[in-house]
Amino acid sequence: MERIIVELCMGSSCFARGNAQTLTQLENYIAEKGLGDRVELVGHLCLGACSSGPNVKIGDVTHSGISPECVVDLLREALDAQQATGVSS
Repeated sequence: MERIIVELCMGSSCFARGNAQTLTQLENYIAEKGLGDRVELVGHLCLGACSSGPNVKIGDVTHSGISPECVVDLLREALDAQQATGVSS
């Protein structure tokens, strides 16, 4: 199964709005659940939606205004969808 790529915006606006904590949340979740073979976490300089941030792109879907608390749910949904269809989003 193809790995889901999670691109976390680390530009100054998103970083200041909480993506530093979101990064920690994602790293911890991936490690706790042993998802390193299913998820690739990538820092991105800018996803181009600074005024809507913080932003994260999971697969082909960009999510704006995310919080550290909701990002795990978004990743879980993408993993569940991938499992159900056998393809990455």
